[in-house]
Amino acid sequence: MSKSLNHHLDHLLNDAIKLLSNYQNDLLNEWGNTLKSLKNTRKKSVEVFEFISDSLVRFLYSFNQGNHKDIYHLLNEINSAWYARSSRSPEPEALIFHLNLLENSAHKVLKSKIKYSSKLHPSIHYLFSKISEVMLFQTETEIFSIWKDVVILFNEWIIRSQNFQESVENICYGFGYFLPFERCALFRFTNEESVAVGLYGHHLSNKEVKRIAEKITNIPVLNESLVKLKSQGHEMKNFQPIYIPNAEKEFPERYVEKFGLTSLIIVPVYVPEEGKIIGGVVLDKGPGKYFTVDTSLYPALMKFGQSSGELLLKFIEAELKPQNHLEKHDVSLTPREIEILKLLAMGASTQEAASKLYLSEFTVRDYISNIMKRLHAQNRTEAAVKAIRMGIID
Repeated sequence: MSKSLNHHLDHLLNDAIKLLSNYQNDLLNEWGNTLKSLKNTRKKSVEVFEFISDSLVRFLYSFNQGNHKDIYHLLNEINSAWYARSSRSPEPEALIFHLNLLENSAHKVLKSKIKYSSKLHPSIHYLFSKISEVMLFQTETEIFSIWKDVVILFNEWIIRSQNFQESVENICYGFGYFLPFERCALFRFTNEESVAVGLYGHHLSNKEVKRIAEKITNIPVLNESLVKLKSQGHEMKNFQPIYIPNAEKEFPERYVEKFGLTSLIIVPVYVPEEGKIIGGVVLDKGPGKYFTVDTSLYPALMKFGQSSGELLLKFIEAELKPQNHLEKHDVSLTPREIEILKLLAMGASTQEAASKLYLSEFTVRDYISNIMKRLHAQNRTEAAVKAIRMGIID
């Protein structure tokens, strides 16, 4: 059985090489443009991208010339050549970032050339996962094995989610349970990433977390990171965790006092293949506790953020999908959106709803706009009426 499974996995790798070789010229153009952008931004680790892309180009060229070497020849060649050159593993977070860029370019090319290319993604993803494995394995076997295992555990945990609410709960629990942190809060960015809205908390008051709707400009370090992301092309976005040693310098005072914030890590919740950032996860080790950053955690944090983003995007897109005949089970609204709908149904103004929910009028208007879109309502009154008819609110 094990031989049969190994043979099947080898077949997947070979499928990935065949796919890439079929569109080699397009792929080279994509990688070339990305490399040019990397050099323009003076990324310190640009040599990682250049090395792996050069290795893949040589292998694909050889494959197209009829020299069909075993895929493990490529993996061994990459491994040996890198260590002959550097005598050490690349930085894990840099390697993951550059492999994401390379993989995303491959998906972009396939999407432009093949209908229903999403069904081809697993073999491409598996190929880049194997490259990651061989480049990290030699000198950091224990670290690589640990974060690989914890990512598998996290993915198996969150995949059981059946809806948006279950997904946010499972994501928060997974971040807090599988990683060495005490507290976790999950946020979603709204209004073109200008507002962070609290969704759920682990070892935090959910009521307090869900009350949060903060303009990103009030959190300088996060705002700076998002502004930088927006200035980058789709293929260049670097969704790395942000370490904040002292929350007093970066967060509004009311949150620092209410939650006892000291040191934090903000993990982007993102979908690199789409160039989208869904939100973020804030992690710490408890109220009033200072901690230094452990960069060996970054690969796991980035993978957790990516898995979370892909899961949430699936439910978000399902919520926004147009429906000809809406039924209650066809529309999934967040608890906060339902609260606002109830207030609208009782005749509350935007200002009154904002006051009752401790939100800004700007944020309530954003919620109402999203609710109207999901219910396909022309105005707030129609949205409230539809919600009552569909049984979403009483």
